[in-house]
Amino acid sequence: MSDKKKYIITSITLGAIAASSGLLIGVTNLVTKDQIAKNEENKINNGIKEIFDQNTVKVEGFDLSEAGITGDYKYVEYLYEVKDENDNELGCAFVTSGSNNYGKISLIIGFDAAEKAFLNLSVVVNEQTYATTLVDNYINPLNNGKRDVDDVKCGATYGAKLVRDMIDEAEAAVEEFYK
Repeated sequence: MSDKKKYIITSITLGAIAASSGLLIGVTNLVTKDQIAKNEENKINNGIKEIFDQNTVKVEGFDLSEAGITGDYKYVEYLYEVKDENDNELGCAFVTSGSNNYGKISLIIGFDAAEKAFLNLSVVVNEQTYATTLVDNYINPLNNGKRDVDDVKCGATYGAKLVRDMIDEAEAAVEEFYK
């Protein structure tokens, strides 16, 4: 009979630990979810300002379908229209996400409104194994105009290929958006 008592006490103890852990995770999520969303929004807004190299007054976000983009896109998730203080359209920025065997990456890819041309990238999330190599040898030179999008040999070639594919897909989406 003492073995049954021991099993019951062990089960109750483990159940109480599991319940209190779940409650703690739930409360933590409740307390932090708004701040996490706000931090992500700030990171996107700062990335857009970095891409357009000026203070933008307002960025307005759209789901792709709301923006009239109906194509089937693997990486492009969201569109932002970017305007200056006089409400003139500067361009648009796409939030993209993708992953490969080396990790996840999420980017903001900016395009000029007048020429529909690629401007720059801003990294939102970079969990690639060779993250610093990718940024130092591909993304930064690409942003500085010292590297072609298709030149992906950089020491983090698979990450660069993923970024190139994301840019190519965003270019297709920008053509659809501005048609």
